[in-house]
Amino acid sequence: MQNTPPCGDFWMIMANLESENPVANIAAMNHALVLIDGGKLPEPQLVCRLIAGLVSNLEKPHHEIATKKGFRSILKAISDAITSNNINMDSALGEALHAIQCYLMNEALRRIQHHASMVRLWKVRDQLTAVKVMYIFFHSSPGIINDTRCVRAFASLILSPHTAVVYACAGALPSLSRVVPGFAFAMARAYCNILIVFPPQLSLQIPSVVLILDRLKQICMTMVDHPGFDDLAMDVLGALANRNFAVRRKVLNLAVSLLTPRNIVDVLWFLKNELDLAATADIPIEYQQMLAEAIRECQSAYPESIMRFILDPKYLVFIDCICYIKEIMDRNPMLRAQLLKGILRVLRHVRSSPVCAAAVWAISVCSESLLEARGSFDAILSLFEDLLKRRDMEKLIHGDTEVEHEYMLPRDYYGVKDRDAQGDHLKPWLMEMEELLFVHIGLTQKADGCYAIASSSKGSSSSDNVSLFIPSLDHTDNLEILVQSGDVLLADFVDDILSMLLEKDGV
Repeated sequence: MQNTPPCGDFWMIMANLESENPVANIAAMNHALVLIDGGKLPEPQLVCRLIAGLVSNLEKPHHEIATKKGFRSILKAISDAITSNNINMDSALGEALHAIQCYLMNEALRRIQHHASMVRLWKVRDQLTAVKVMYIFFHSSPGIINDTRCVRAFASLILSPHTAVVYACAGALPSLSRVVPGFAFAMARAYCNILIVFPPQLSLQIPSVVLILDRLKQICMTMVDHPGFDDLAMDVLGALANRNFAVRRKVLNLAVSLLTPRNIVDVLWFLKNELDLAATADIPIEYQQMLAEAIRECQSAYPESIMRFILDPKYLVFIDCICYIKEIMDRNPMLRAQLLKGILRVLRHVRSSPVCAAAVWAISVCSESLLEARGSFDAILSLFEDLLKRRDMEKLIHGDTEVEHEYMLPRDYYGVKDRDAQGDHLKPWLMEMEELLFVHIGLTQKADGCYAIASSSKGSSSSDNVSLFIPSLDHTDNLEILVQSGDVLLADFVDDILSMLLEKDGV
């Protein structure tokens, strides 16, 4: 191949490439193809300008695909000639080669982004090239981790049916996790999201899934101090929607390994609801056993971070309402006395078991002094004595066996999320919780996020303490209906709370 062709030919080609006339552009392309096919290339001084003209034409939207393919073939031929030393290399040609490589890399990334969800279906050679391209770009431009197309494409490649591609991704994960902030978390979320919607007609390569989940576990466990670590367990648990037994087992193992004191309650809540759903559907008993084992592991992992009532899994149905009021109490410890008085005063308004359980729990926690503990014990016992007697009668009838009961509320009342599918409305029991606190008690949230209770809702004086522990039984329509429902689970919960108050009293 020669690098001293007739100089005039390439000057003419470059003039036509730089023209705004599409016909002249195409004529330049055809002319250049003929010269290059004949083994002729421009002098080194002209190569950079020729490359710039070719790239600018590739960016023009009016050129057809076939035309752009011709421009690319010219770039490829120039690149091959430079790398094979058919053109004497100097600094200008080095810059030219770099320009070509950058353009081809950028174009490859754009193609990957455009086909982010389908990249796993490319030919194995193209997939391996895509892994290499993304590895280079993530290293050189860590900011593209915020481009969801790039994250989705890499996660899609991790689920490639070709083992070589999966291993290439697995090999890239540790390095990219060290270089790109949040890479491991973004990949774990995207990967599990793909597992959720993975078409059942396409068979998963289970060994590959196991490999990747194990690799993600290894990486994530080295990043426990990252701000996103607490949320990762819940993101991973979403992949339980994939019904493959082996995938579910590995997902549960990964989620349990990602537990922290700050996410333990949410994870337990999710697993309990999943177990409840599995028990009412045509779900293999093995999966139910896996969920039960995961719940036990959660309970033993951070017992000091789990409120006492959660230590019995049956009370997990009350957890959302209790956590709701617990967060307010934790952030506003000075409201304890006012909340105690307020909840005792409005307890007759509760309509559902979860809100009632949360209110009773809050009363027990707020009762710190001996006088408060005794007063709260008497108040709770007077309100729920009939419920406890009904529970005891049921146990006498059925012996020592566990009493079966059904909740008053429809099944979807105990949902998995605080908000509905659209994220627009609170679930009914949390709406009732808000009503109890903000309407009946008079709780308000200030601009700084803290809470206060309106002065009209505060107790009149400390001398009223004793009388406040004797709630009025007038118009107890809502609570009375709940008590007469015979909810055995609520009765057990109230009984446990009374035992806690007795312990405070020193009895």
